[in-house]
Amino acid sequence: MKRIFLLLVELIYFCLFQNLVFAQADEEKPDPESPVQDNRRTVKLSPQLRSLGREKRVPTIPIETIQHFLTHPQLLTTDEINNSGYIIENSDGSLLSTVGDQIYVSGLDNQDPIGNPYIIVRPGQIYHGPQTDKTEEILAQAAVYLGEATLKNQGDPATLMITSARQEIRKGDLLLPLQERGFVEDFHPHSPQQLTDAYIIAVTDGTSLIGKYQVVVINKGFNDSIERGHLLAVIKSGPKITITRQEDYEDNVTLPQQKIGSLLVFRVFDTVSYALVMTSSLPISLFDEVTIP
Repeated sequence: MKRIFLLLVELIYFCLFQNLVFAQADEEKPDPESPVQDNRRTVKLSPQLRSLGREKRVPTIPIETIQHFLTHPQLLTTDEINNSGYIIENSDGSLLSTVGDQIYVSGLDNQDPIGNPYIIVRPGQIYHGPQTDKTEEILAQAAVYLGEATLKNQGDPATLMITSARQEIRKGDLLLPLQERGFVEDFHPHSPQQLTDAYIIAVTDGTSLIGKYQVVVINKGFNDSIERGHLLAVIKSGPKITITRQEDYEDNVTLPQQKIGSLLVFRVFDTVSYALVMTSSLPISLFDEVTIP
């Protein structure tokens, strides 16, 4: 009996000791709602506005659209028209020639080496000044690219073989020495400081209404300080309308101009330049004005 009593006393003391340990542990546990007290520096974060510089967007250029204009001659000078070699006949006497045919050419330089490459062109569209120019000055003449040929035998006439043909080739077509051309990598879009009396004078595919990614010709070139990479705006003149204020009084009013598109100049000659239509909010027409954006 005495032994049972001692066991009960020990059990009571053990329970009291356990309660005391848990109570102390609870007192030492940090309160989640109370601030943490330690030696670390507290940094208070709050939302703020930041100013970011606006990146200048470089227009994306579809190279496949202008590749032909970069790698082949597009204009003929008066000297080239008058003094270049020209086809007088082909080997089988037919009217037209194509790849693999031999052609006879008069007027080539007899010093050209065997195997020398040539391009075959035909005089094309004549580029005049804008309609506002009553003198109808001839600014340039287009060169229609037909194909290429290589020299087989020197002489006058010389013998050449056609190695490529985009169109059928005929008598009278011109031959020019082949020059390596390509797209120059230092192409940086920018705008001219000034530009006056500039107009779209032609479109290369012959259409009358012009849209995005079509190639146009403007009546300004190196002589007017135009550079490759110039960004230009196309302006449509406002229409004239008649306003009736009273029954017996009418007034003619011209509406304001509006910007309808943008151009990127990619090839420049002395008096004209080729430009790609980058944007078009309305159809662009021949002789629409071109100005600084």
